Amino acid sequence: MVQLNQKYADKGLVMLGISLDTSAGDMQQGIRQGNLSWPMHLDIGGQMSRAFGVDSIPRTFLLGPDGTLLWTGHPAAGLDAAIEKAFKEHPPQLVDPKLLEEANGVLDQIDSKLKAGDAAAAIKLLGKVPAAARKDADFNTRDADVQKKLESAGDAMLAQVDPLIQKGDYVAAIAKLNDLSAALTGTPVGVKARQKLNELKSRPEAKAALLTAEKESRAGDVLTSAQALQSQKKDAQAYERFEEVVKEFPDTDAARTASDSIKAYEHDKPELVKKVSDSAAAGKAKAALSMADSYRKSQRTDLARAKYQSVIKEFPGTPYAETAKKALEEMDK
Repeated sequence: MVQLNQKYADKGLVMLGISLDTSAGDMQQGIRQGNLSWPMHLDIGGQMSRAFGVDSIPRTFLLGPDGTLLWTGHPAAGLDAAIEKAFKEHPPQLVDPKLLEEANGVLDQIDSKLKAGDAAAAIKLLGKVPAAARKDADFNTRDADVQKKLESAGDAMLAQVDPLIQKGDYVAAIAKLNDLSAALTGTPVGVKARQKLNELKSRPEAKAALLTAEKESRAGDVLTSAQALQSQKKDAQAYERFEEVVKEFPDTDAARTASDSIKAYEHDKPELVKKVSDSAAAGKAKAALSMADSYRKSQRTDLARAKYQSVIKEFPGTPYAETAKKALEEMDK
């Protein structure tokens, strides 16, 4: 029984044991001695054994996926052959039909992308295949066939990497290698891609290119956010976000676009620009005064004086500068 369980468990066989021992302790001892790994139920009083008509032990009942009794008898009297027959004539459904439908849909998309010559998109889709779907024999066969096609496409993509590296297009090369190593993990192509990726990432020039690309990407995200605010007529917030792009991501395409938008605001809506600038200045001034007050309360007078003076210098002619002057006068008394 232990050998049968080891042989068929991964294929969908589920064993359940019914013990006729007189105590749980005796049952546990039998489990340990027999090295039994399946769930056991203690049938005290024999209610279940009577319901199944058990008149001798051991007695085995083989049930199909729909609950139909397919075979019964002593396990040594043909159970192995009965299980083999059951798997052929009453195969278990190991995967939820909806999950299987979803997984086949992904394979359909992969086939479609491959036929269209878009191997990169096909390889990315492989990561969306639910791993559980591979428990289904028919799906597993189809999945293996698709993976062979993808490996062939992967070889072609891998061949495109070296020319990209030679041209200095490290970002595109790294993107291809990332896709290949992630989607084809464990395959020869995936291993080659991972090795080449690690080697390429160690190059200073590739690292610099990646940092630049990441900077451009972040700048683009902030720029998109600013443009969205602008389209929603939230000009004050948009202006602040455009300024953020210019200050945080200089020398990027996004910063140049943001700079043009700032100039347009300054020309078309100078009153809005002043309001935003005044608001930003007020925020900085209040924060500086708060820090200076904190230094003063903690008797760190040198730091407090320096911070008050910085407010006077940075925000001349404002109420914040006057507040800082008064604070300094009080400290001098």
